[in-house]
Amino acid sequence: MDPQFVSSLQDRLQQLAFASDTETLQTVTASLGQQYYTTPACIPALLTVAKDCEQWQVRQLAAVELRKRVPKFWDEIEDAVQQQMREAILKAIIDESNDLVRHSLARVISSIAKSDIPNQKWSDLIQFLYKCCQSPTSAHREIGVYVLDSLFETIGDTLSEHLQHLFELFAVLINDPESLTVQVTTLEALGKMADYVDPDDRSAVNTFQGLVPPMVQVLQKCLAGGEEEFAQRCFEVFNGMLILEAPLLNRHFGDLIEFSISVGSNQELEDSLRVMALNFLVWTTTYKRGRLQKLKIVKPLVDRVMPITAQEDPEDEEEDSPSRVALRVLNVLSTSFPPQQVFPVVIAHVLQYMQNSDPMFRKGAMLSLAITIEGSVDYIRPQIGDIVTLICAGLSDSDTAVRRAACMALGCIADELDEEVARYHEKLMPMIFSMTSDSNPTIVKYATNALDCILESMGDASLAYLPQLMERLVALLESGPTEVKPIALSAIGSAAHSSGEAFAPYFNEVVARIKHAMALTGDDDTLALRGVATDTISTVAEAAGRDAFRPHLDECTQLAMQGMEIDSATLRESAFCYVGVMSRVFEGEFAKYLSYIAPQILQTLRMDESSAFGYDSGEDPEMEDDDDMPLGFNTAISDEKEVAADAVGQLFASTTTAFLPYVEEITAELIKLLDHFSDTARKAATVALFTFVRTFSKIASPDPWMPGVPLRVAIDENTQSMIKLVLPAVLRMWEDEDDKMVVTQLCTELRLIMKDVGPATTIEYADSISKHLLEIFEKKAPCQTIDFEDDEDMPDEDEMAELDSLLICAAADCVAEFASAFGDAFEPIMDTFLPHIAGYAKPSVAVSERAMAVGCLAEIAKNMGPGITKYAEVSCYDLCYFEAKPAEHREAS
Repeated sequence: MDPQFVSSLQDRLQQLAFASDTETLQTVTASLGQQYYTTPACIPALLTVAKDCEQWQVRQLAAVELRKRVPKFWDEIEDAVQQQMREAILKAIIDESNDLVRHSLARVISSIAKSDIPNQKWSDLIQFLYKCCQSPTSAHREIGVYVLDSLFETIGDTLSEHLQHLFELFAVLINDPESLTVQVTTLEALGKMADYVDPDDRSAVNTFQGLVPPMVQVLQKCLAGGEEEFAQRCFEVFNGMLILEAPLLNRHFGDLIEFSISVGSNQELEDSLRVMALNFLVWTTTYKRGRLQKLKIVKPLVDRVMPITAQEDPEDEEEDSPSRVALRVLNVLSTSFPPQQVFPVVIAHVLQYMQNSDPMFRKGAMLSLAITIEGSVDYIRPQIGDIVTLICAGLSDSDTAVRRAACMALGCIADELDEEVARYHEKLMPMIFSMTSDSNPTIVKYATNALDCILESMGDASLAYLPQLMERLVALLESGPTEVKPIALSAIGSAAHSSGEAFAPYFNEVVARIKHAMALTGDDDTLALRGVATDTISTVAEAAGRDAFRPHLDECTQLAMQGMEIDSATLRESAFCYVGVMSRVFEGEFAKYLSYIAPQILQTLRMDESSAFGYDSGEDPEMEDDDDMPLGFNTAISDEKEVAADAVGQLFASTTTAFLPYVEEITAELIKLLDHFSDTARKAATVALFTFVRTFSKIASPDPWMPGVPLRVAIDENTQSMIKLVLPAVLRMWEDEDDKMVVTQLCTELRLIMKDVGPATTIEYADSISKHLLEIFEKKAPCQTIDFEDDEDMPDEDEMAELDSLLICAAADCVAEFASAFGDAFEPIMDTFLPHIAGYAKPSVAVSERAMAVGCLAEIAKNMGPGITKYAEVSCYDLCYFEAKPAEHREAS
C-alpha cells in the first residue's frame, strides 16, 4: 500500500469533513471520485484512515466511504490483503471509542460479510461477535450486538440458519444489567430476526413470543428515563412486527394495547413519547383489527382514547400531538370496524363532552364527531337531523376552538352526506355565513370551507343566498386572509355549480377574477391560489355551459398550460383536473390542445419517483445502496400521476379519434401504474383503462350487444385488442390487490364495462373474474384478509365495516351484470354464487347487506330470463325474509 496515496487520501477526506462551503464540497467530492475511488487500492487505504486518523470525523467519513466501495472492489483485493483487513477492522472496532465511528465500521463489516460469507470466507466472524456479546465489558457487548444487527441487513438468510443460538444469545442481551444501548440494539436485532421466523415453526414462534415481555420492559425503561431516541427505535420495531405474517405478538397483544394506551394517556410524559405510543395503536388497528376484535377491546379503547382528544394542541397544524394522534386512532377504528361497534360509543362521549364546562372537552367532542363520520356514513344517515343539531350547538359555542372544530365537523359530514346536510340549509347557512365575518382568521377559514362543502349540493336552494353569498365570497377573495382566499375561490365554484343559470349575472366578473388568479406567480401561497383558480374555472365553465364559456376557452387553457411549466406539482395537478373537466364540457372542440396536453400527461406518467429527496452524489449507482442515503418515494409525483390518469381517461372519452395517436404509449404507462405503490394511483389507472376500452367501442359505433355466450354480436378489432391488453393486466393486479377501495372500484368498472360493451369484455376471463368475486363473498380476498392472521381472527360475518360492505355490494352488482351479459349462459356461474349471495339475506345480517342480496337476486332473475326457473325456490325463500320488513328491504324485493 502506497503511503503517499493514503496520506493524500486522508488530506482530501479532512478537507471534505470540515468543508464549510458548497464549492469546496463539490470540488473535493469530484477529486475523490476521479483520483481515488477508481481503483481497488482505495479499500485498504480507506481502512487505514478509518482506524488511524486522529480526528473522529475523518475516521467516520472514511468508514462510510469504505462501505460504499466494498461491493465494487472487495473481490479484486488479494486474499492475503483481505485477511489482513478483516483482522484489522475487528481490532479497530474494539479499540474505537467514538460511537458513530464504531457504527460505521460495523456497517463495513456487514458489507464485507455480504461478499465473504456466501463464499465460505471469514468463518471466524460470528465466533468473534459471540465472544464480544459475552464479554464482561459493556462496550464490547454493544459492538457485538450492533454488528449482528447490521448483519441481518446483508446476510440475514445465513444468520437465520442459527435462530436457536441467536435466541439464546439475545435472551441474555435483552436483559443486559449495565447497558441500555445493548438492550435497545438487541431489541432492534430481534425485530430484524422476526422477518426470518417461519409462521409454521411453532417452536420458533413460541420462543420469540417469550422474548416479547423483556422487549416491552426495555421500552418501559426508555420511557421512564426519557430516552426519546431509544423509545422511538423500540416503537419502530414493534410497529414493524405488526405487519409480519408470523403471530409473534399475539400472546401479549392485549398487554401491548394496554401498555400503549396507558403511555398515550399519561400527561406526565413528554408529548413525543405519548405520540409514539398512540401511533402504535394506529398501526395496530390498521394491521391487526382481527386480533382487536377477537379481544373485544374496541369499546374500551374508544373510551380510553376519547379523553385525550380534549387535550391542548400545538398552534402548528402540521405538528403531531397526543390529541391529534388520538383522533387518528378514532378515525382508523371507525373505518376498520362495523359502525355499530364504534360510533355509538363515540357519540355517547360527544353528548357528554358537549355538556362539559371545559371548552377543550367540547372541542374534542366536535373533532371526534368529525373524524368518525367517514366510517359511519350509512349508519348515521337516519340520524342526520340530530347530528346537525349537535353541530349547530358547536357552531354557536362561545369558545373559538369549539366553533372551529364544529366547522370542521360540518365540513366532514357535508363531504360524506352532502344532499342530506343541504336539506338543513335554513338552519346552517345563517350561522356559517355569519362566521365568515368572524374576527378570527382561523374561524373564517374553516367556516368558508364548510360553506364550500354545503353549497356543492344545495341546488336551487342556494338561489336565496346567492347575492349576499357572492358579495361575501368576492370580498374574501379580494381582501381576506391569505389562507382563506383559495377556499373562497373554491366556494365561488361551488356556488356556480349549485345555482346554474342563476349564476349568469356574476359570470363575467368571476371569470375575470379567476383569470387574474390563474396568471399569478410568487410564493407557495400564491401558487396554491393559482392552482385553485385553475380548478375553479373549469367548474364555472361546466356550470355556465360551453356556449357561454367558449370566448374564454383559449385564454384559460393557455394559462393552465403555462402553469404546467412552473416547477409546481400543485399547478400540474390543477391543470390536469382542468383538462379533464374542460374536455368533458367541450368534447371534440378540445382536441386542438392535445398536441401539448398528451405529451405532458405522458411525461408525468413516466416520472421517476425514487430518490425523492433529490440526492445525487454523481457516483456509480451501485455505491448508493447504503442506509446513510435518504432514499424513498416522492408522494407528490404519485399524486400527480393519479390526477393525470384521471384526466387522460376523460380526455380520450371526450376527444375520441383525435386522441388515437397517443393511445398506445399512454396505455402502456397506465398498465405500469397498476403496479404502483399508491392505492389511489392504481385505482385511477384502473378507471382510465376501462374508459379506454369503452371509448374504442364508442368509436366503432357497434350494433347493440346481445346477451349470451358465444357472442351474438361481433366486436370490432380495436376494441378487442384493447380488451386483451387491459383485462389480463387488471386481473394480474387483482390477484394480490390488498386495498378494499381499489377492488371496489375494479368491480364497479367491470360492471360498467359489461353494461356498455357486453359479454365480449369478459367472455375469455369469466373463470378468473368469478374466482375473484367468489373470494370477496367468502371474505377471503387479499384485501379482506390482510389484517387477519387466521380464521379465528375473522369478524362475525353479520357485522362489517362500511368499507367492507361497499366491497360486497360492488361485487354483487358485478355478478348481477354478469347475468345480464351472459343471459342463460350464466347458469353455471349462478350455481357458484347463489349460496353466498343468499347468505347475506339472513335476518341476522345488517340492513344494507340484506337489501343488497335481495336486489342482486332480483337483478339476476330479471337478467337470466327463463334460466332462473331452477333457482326459483331458493330465491323466493330469500325474498320472503323481507315481508313486513323495513322499507329498504321491501323496495329491494
